[in-house]
Amino acid sequence: MNNFLKVVVAASVAISLSSCLKDDEHFVDFAGSGYVAEIPYVANRSILKRDTVSLGAASTVRPLDINIASPNPPTEAIQVGVVVDPAALTAYNKTIAKPYTLLPATAYQLPASVTINPGNRIGTINISYVGGQVPTTGGPYALPVTIQSVPSNVIISANYRTQILAVVMVK
Repeated sequence: MNNFLKVVVAASVAISLSSCLKDDEHFVDFAGSGYVAEIPYVANRSILKRDTVSLGAASTVRPLDINIASPNPPTEAIQVGVVVDPAALTAYNKTIAKPYTLLPATAYQLPASVTINPGNRIGTINISYVGGQVPTTGGPYALPVTIQSVPSNVIISANYRTQILAVVMVK
């Protein structure tokens, strides 16, 4: 009788577990997904990122990563174009108590694009802040960077396409 009970319990467990394997209704197959260009800092932390700039330095370089989200790394080079987006800063300012002012164009150098090489997911844009050109009054200042262009086989993320870089001056 004891062995019979063990067989019944084992059979019940096996049948109940195998029924879960047929639940395809909630399964999402990402293998066919394409490439999505995004700014990973926004996805993992916040749209606002603080970049410190030294008052005395001629130039301070700060990286901004661009990620290609996909099931597999890209098999071809992907060029991602970025721009300064004043409209994004205006929209962000509506959600906070103390608004940011757009950083003057003479205070930074932003490369127009980054190329993400085959087999990689991350490309880094190096933003150069010109310390002597960042105003010390009238701030706080920010630089809104948005992904603007990608190849036709890539989608720009709707949620993670813009990064607001708050420029903090230090001595």
